[in-house]
Amino acid sequence: MKFSFKSTATLFALVVSTTLIFSSCKKDKSEAFTSTKLKSVTAPDNQVSLTYNANGTIKTAALKNDFVTSGDLVNYQVSYNAQGKISEITSDEDIRIVPIYQNGVLAEASFETLSGIELFVTTYTYQNNFLKSVQINSAAGEAWLKFVFTNSASGNVEKTEFYFQNPLQPDLFIFGGTVTSTYDNKPNPLYAAKDLLHLLWVPASPNNMLTEIHKDDNNILEETVNYTYQYHSNGVPKSAVMQSTVVGQQPVNSAITFSYF
Repeated sequence: MKFSFKSTATLFALVVSTTLIFSSCKKDKSEAFTSTKLKSVTAPDNQVSLTYNANGTIKTAALKNDFVTSGDLVNYQVSYNAQGKISEITSDEDIRIVPIYQNGVLAEASFETLSGIELFVTTYTYQNNFLKSVQINSAAGEAWLKFVFTNSASGNVEKTEFYFQNPLQPDLFIFGGTVTSTYDNKPNPLYAAKDLLHLLWVPASPNNMLTEIHKDDNNILEETVNYTYQYHSNGVPKSAVMQSTVVGQQPVNSAITFSYF
């Protein structure tokens, strides 16, 4: 796993919008679509692909985005404990992620090399059983990144606050900006993989994002993003068009497609 920390707007677009990365499935239009098990999600420069064990748990994941993988396609192998919780994730880039649970809930995760050198520690907090914050510190305890989420009653992430390391006081965070979001009422196929995604610092909402408004640390608008979907007969997304408009620039449209097993 590689890490690339870029501008606030780019970071938010990758972290929040990764819950909407898709690859399309061709079905006869007259045939009722019943599958909800996601195979892959593909957008320009972004990808998530999943395989499953016989019991339905995720066996492998392939992820590509600028934030987590620096634009490379990275493969992850997922292992489980006797309780069915993720016990370890290993990548083909010499990284092991080891989660710690408290009362059956993900509380902490250690990022380390396969030889055992600790790199990062992620801590998780919750409110009303939904993920409230993700904080990432270096092995030495220095503040790196922090995300604070405001959730709707149904668990959709309606607002994300971003904090990054204070260059003058590396053990403290400074505010970096926000993203506010709205959602449809259809099932997000990536929500079933939320335990895995949370370990990779990607929040997953139950429904599909319709809009994003990105603002900087001074509450100044930086970018708006709108999603328009086509759905299968059972409500899961079939494809989408993402229109991104950076302030002062022309809108850019990108195709997003989903595929299912």
